[in-house]
Amino acid sequence: MPEPSAPEVWRALVDVYQPVLREVVTELERDAGIDSGTYSVLAYLDRAGGGLPLAELQRLMHVRYSQPGLSRLVQRMESDGFVTRAGHPDDRRATAVALTRAGRARTRAARTVYDRALERHLGAHLRADDARRLVTLLERIATRRG
Repeated sequence: MPEPSAPEVWRALVDVYQPVLREVVTELERDAGIDSGTYSVLAYLDRAGGGLPLAELQRLMHVRYSQPGLSRLVQRMESDGFVTRAGHPDDRRATAVALTRAGRARTRAARTVYDRALERHLGAHLRADDARRLVTLLERIATRRG
């Protein structure tokens, strides 16, 4: 059997990613009352220790949101009390986005739903050794890509 090409590998990843993502997003909206864009911002901020420069958040979210679209999302999240925006302490020209206490609580609650959905729609289809091997391979690719 010939080695799979990069497009074949990509199609296999997408064939798993797309339906799993649909299920996870559905459960986030239904069970946590949160849309996937808001959850992504909360998760990125939480992973970064609670805050990020807006430009870095834009880089992370650029596939899903234009700069104006992300700005509107952050404004909505600020009005909902999940984040604050302030001048960046190291660069007066930049804006930093940080989680509030309510944002941290919302992240924890939504993460429970998110993780449970991933276990159901992805983890249930993997043996532990396959999951370890897959994580190792994907982390290697991520590291090589920088």
